[in-house]
Amino acid sequence: MVVLITGCRSGFGLLTAIAAARRGHKVYAGFRDLSTSKSLREATRGLEVVPVQLDVTRPAEREQVVATILATEGRIDALVNNAGVALGGFLEEVSEAEFRRVFEVNLFGLWALTTQVLPGMRAQSNGVIVNVSSISGRIAFPGLGVYAASKFALEGMSEAWRHELRAFGIRVVLVEPASYKTDIFGRNKTIAERSG
Repeated sequence: MVVLITGCRSGFGLLTAIAAARRGHKVYAGFRDLSTSKSLREATRGLEVVPVQLDVTRPAEREQVVATILATEGRIDALVNNAGVALGGFLEEVSEAEFRRVFEVNLFGLWALTTQVLPGMRAQSNGVIVNVSSISGRIAFPGLGVYAASKFALEGMSEAWRHELRAFGIRVVLVEPASYKTDIFGRNKTIAERSG
């Protein structure tokens, strides 16, 4: 299988890319900053892994990655939408720009990349879309309202896509991890500017 995974610097993206490569899949691993792919390269030496520049919020990068994979492989069998950001802060303290940024990464970028992959999957009558949500897509916690809102939206979109794409042989899978030590609450931790 040819697999495209977003957000592969650390956490679930890194672990998924390693696991998929070890199972013999050809993995295209997306990085917002390609210079941070060292951990993946070391963990998958000798396996079929291609790190690619992919910030899901940048249309040109989305288009380039999908076009390159299709030109090289002729297909994309699975898309794992893992890229995501969190934002701490009570909702009334979050700026509009911060709110929009979380949705750009966690929802709109994911939607746009998926819509670029779907025509190929529909043509081959086969494919898997894996959307990485969170327990915060089911339960909203105080101080994480923006993150939860983006994941609730992702869950609704995933459910609709599951129904819309089933007839074309495309499966949509939703993953809802609970607490797990990833960089989203460490190195990638972001607090709203107005939070005190």
